[in-house]
Amino acid sequence: MEEQSGGSQLSAVEVVGSQIVGALRDLVPDVTAEPTGAYLEVVVPTEQLEAVARTLRDRLGYAYLSMVTAVDWPDRIEVIYLAFSLDHPHGVLLKSNLPREELPDCPTLTTVWPGAEFQEREVYDLMGINFVGHPDMSRILTEDDFPGHPLRKDFDLEPDYVLMRHLRYGAEGQFAPPDQAGPIRALDPGEDR
Repeated sequence: MEEQSGGSQLSAVEVVGSQIVGALRDLVPDVTAEPTGAYLEVVVPTEQLEAVARTLRDRLGYAYLSMVTAVDWPDRIEVIYLAFSLDHPHGVLLKSNLPREELPDCPTLTTVWPGAEFQEREVYDLMGINFVGHPDMSRILTEDDFPGHPLRKDFDLEPDYVLMRHLRYGAEGQFAPPDQAGPIRALDPGEDR
């Protein structure tokens, strides 16, 4: 704990928060780092997302990207990156608000944290966020022709889509490509995999 003028003490998370605000003030003058449990929540404009992430990594040591996710709010879509530094235990929830439209643009952070590649693809697939500059912006969990993004609140799957797949590939192979459709069976012990 550090002592402030006036005798009160700052908690460890508040000290790290003040370091983050100091490092980011040139990029985002009104930036704040709000404590949320053991994390610090930093909300920045989408245009500054990559520069802020690079500053967190290069100046403050936030080199480990733990998670990329998104939240579908009624008025916006919020993209969230959780990064950690090995120097202290307080993670940073780096957030940016995107417009609530069919496929909003967000800069990729694979240029800062290469480990964001597959996580951004998952967020693209399930939430419908286009990460501009991403090396492979393709679906990762659903098929290329899957209609929509299943974790969006407005997602609605037509029953005909499921019915047509069921009729085309059969109940046992409905998720397999046509050349691999067939019953799923267990391997016998000793059988080559």
